[in-house]
Amino acid sequence: MVSSAIILGLALAFCFGTSDFLSKGLTGKVGFYRTTVYTLATSGAIATVPLLLLGVPKLPSLSGVAVLVLISTSTFVAFLFMYRGYQRGHLSVVSPIVNSFPIFSVLFAVFVLRIDLSYGVLLALGGVIFGILLVSTDFSALGSSSGRSLTPGVPEAILAAFFFAVGFTSLGYAEETVGYLFPVLAARLGAASVGLLAGLALKQDLSPIAGRPLLRLLAMGTLEASGLLAFTLALFYSSSIAVLPITTTLGGMGVVFTVGFALIFLKERVGANYAVGILVLIASVAALLYFTA
Repeated sequence: MVSSAIILGLALAFCFGTSDFLSKGLTGKVGFYRTTVYTLATSGAIATVPLLLLGVPKLPSLSGVAVLVLISTSTFVAFLFMYRGYQRGHLSVVSPIVNSFPIFSVLFAVFVLRIDLSYGVLLALGGVIFGILLVSTDFSALGSSSGRSLTPGVPEAILAAFFFAVGFTSLGYAEETVGYLFPVLAARLGAASVGLLAGLALKQDLSPIAGRPLLRLLAMGTLEASGLLAFTLALFYSSSIAVLPITTTLGGMGVVFTVGFALIFLKERVGANYAVGILVLIASVAALLYFTA
């Protein structure tokens, strides 16, 4: 049912958007790499028990395993770039770009799901691109001697948006073909394992998180697990992968919560082009929801 997908998509947006806001403080204390690995691991552990209620599927085929590996790898890379971007830049600038991943999700849906794009969707996609250009460019630095015009955190945010789209598209496809348990485990515990192995190879600091940062990590893990469960339930109750563009597009609206919290609690201030870009992104993501519904 489309109505359940909309409600669960909004829940996904709140959970992911709030978690993104909380991550700003955690990356500053323990680093973006540890934040990535431990958030994925914590959220995966929390999400496992509720997922068992949806049934235990059979072991996947070799092609199914390949999709699960893709989910694990793309999700880890997406989170890594996202938290790195949040560490380097302002939430109110980086978050809108990260949450513009529906532009890629819809494009992937066209090729994977063979969905035709209407002129309205094309217009919305153009709005997202325009919003990214507005938000990601520091116009005051253009033509200056510094030579740096790209806002800190923006390159990482663009890469995160791309890999989030890959992850969500693969996750939706896998849940339709493999079942609900293994894809979600791949998206969290699998992704954490990828980060752990890569971290050991790259000699990253993977020491345990304790004290007040641990409380923030647990809150983020709970929110991430809840958001992922909302995404899964949207496909479960609709019994169709056709709601994937709707749910992922609504998930992109998490920027509303992230930016709102950043402006209120962190007192972040942005230039005129940033503000216009943020509004364009939000409006364009909302338009994608409307035209793909």
